[in-house]
Amino acid sequence: MDITKMIVGAWRLVHSIDITSGNKEYPFGDDAVGYIYYSDTGIMAVQISRKSRREPKGVSDVKHDYLAYFGRYEVDTEKQVVRHFVEGQLFPGEHAGVLERRYKFDGDLMSLKPVDGTNREILWRRVREESIAKAA
Repeated sequence: MDITKMIVGAWRLVHSIDITSGNKEYPFGDDAVGYIYYSDTGIMAVQISRKSRREPKGVSDVKHDYLAYFGRYEVDTEKQVVRHFVEGQLFPGEHAGVLERRYKFDGDLMSLKPVDGTNREILWRRVREESIAKAA
């Protein structure tokens, strides 16, 4: 199984959860929407949004409702991580220059867990042509 080829494509958010003291928290709500894209040329982009958003009163409202960044990526099969080299982001300085995510694949699902000591998981489902037609 060639992980560097498996990761390529568009993925739709299933959930983003943070498990603290055994409690599940959804940073962008349990109905969050988002996509992550990995190109075959080493470019990635991700956006996650709270589904129900209200008019923001300030920057802090947007930070709790929306995540977006893009850049290059590389897959380290030895350590089983994908590294995101952040080149641009919604809020400058919000994300470190390099973000490591431990990956795990299960059929059309890809789990990414930050390698930063937190207990978080972002779960993605591969976008297929038939799923695009159903969403339209």
